[in-house]
Amino acid sequence: MPMMPGDIDLSDLISLIWSTTLDLPLEIVPDAEETPWTQPAMQAQVHVTGEWQGVVVLHAPPALVAAIAQRMFSLGDQAPTLEDMQDAFGELANICGGNIKGQLSSGQAQLSLPIVVQGNDYRVSFRGSTQIKRSFFLCNGQPLVLTVFQASPVAHERSDAKDPGQATHATPTGAARA
Repeated sequence: MPMMPGDIDLSDLISLIWSTTLDLPLEIVPDAEETPWTQPAMQAQVHVTGEWQGVVVLHAPPALVAAIAQRMFSLGDQAPTLEDMQDAFGELANICGGNIKGQLSSGQAQLSLPIVVQGNDYRVSFRGSTQIKRSFFLCNGQPLVLTVFQASPVAHERSDAKDPGQATHATPTGAARA
């Protein structure tokens, strides 16, 4: 039986993914407060459609994404290319999204290809959705944020309409600060 969206423990989920996929240290920051993100950022996201609909988003600074790519692709001391970083971060979003999809549906949902965005001072809008979970972490001293958005029932019903509802914005804020 699928879980309710509010019942997902993102901390346990991402800790398991981090340890099995990357073997990098990951510190959960349970009482983090959102602060403005003051550095360049990378954001990787996958969209889930079907029985459960939403978006799973990872957000981190490029230095952490570079470390992830080095570990994932066994690059050693070789610096990853931007393409390596995008591939690695997109794959992590895909792994997280697949695990969340598996908990929220009984197999009747699909994942999009990962989308990776990089830059400063940008906004990404997920129309007709609301943030249902956000967890903060530190990895190698760098912040990592995992956010889950759920499409509203109105957006489900109006998915073919020209105006699927109000926008909820995910912004590059959310640097973890204990």
